[in-house]
Amino acid sequence: LGGLGDIFSSIFDRGRRGARTQSRKAARGRDVEYVVEIPFLTAVKGGKISIQVPITEECATCHGSGAAPGSSMRTCGECRGAGTVTFGQGGFAVSRPCPACMGRGEVPEKPCPACRGTGEVRQNRKVQVTIPAGVDNGSRIRLPGQGERGSRGGQPGDLIITAKVKPHPFFRREGLDIHVSVPINIAQATLGSTMAVKTVDGRKVKLKIPPGTQPGTRFRIRGQGVEKSGRRGDQFVEVRVEVPESLSDEARRAFERFAEVAGLKH
Repeated sequence: LGGLGDIFSSIFDRGRRGARTQSRKAARGRDVEYVVEIPFLTAVKGGKISIQVPITEECATCHGSGAAPGSSMRTCGECRGAGTVTFGQGGFAVSRPCPACMGRGEVPEKPCPACRGTGEVRQNRKVQVTIPAGVDNGSRIRLPGQGERGSRGGQPGDLIITAKVKPHPFFRREGLDIHVSVPINIAQATLGSTMAVKTVDGRKVKLKIPPGTQPGTRFRIRGQGVEKSGRRGDQFVEVRVEVPESLSDEARRAFERFAEVAGLKH
């Protein structure tokens, strides 16, 4: 029995030493995922935006050790350097990171004043993001090396941006096509007209409204949609006929004469 005890003791001691050694190795920083609201026209045409990303990083004062500069580390008395503690009842046992040393197996003799001994600090980082033209709502953009810094000199993680495109008061997007709704009066719908319609490029395109245009009619302006991967959609213009809420006496008499001549019941 004594021999078996020595064997198990040796195995567990090696495990604890391995945990302490692993805690001191360089480790890659964690990836950071962040949702960013993007203006509608920036998502369509592309551009650059600046964002503030909250990131938990290794403390620069103590380099992640949690110890104040000039102080040393000692073996954690709770886990005896293993970095984990085991608890259970009956035949079941569960291991979890040691709460005293946060899984590092060591605790500082004197805690770092900058991070209060945790070895990590929470701060906002300003990042400039290049938004590609035609980005969709929900698209993900990966920025290598912009995530959390690695511990013990390890490589930093990546920053993964999820785009949330803001709605626009005039334009609406469906795939590569742009949809807009414009008002016309009853005279324009009846007699026909020419009007200027805004596009996502910031230009205005002339649109001819033929006589007798009905409410809800849609017109296509080719090549004025979203451009992405060498393809470009169209812009669809839906007209809505606005009826005057009130008329002057003269306008009412003129409209009554028109209705009589046109055979319109009222």
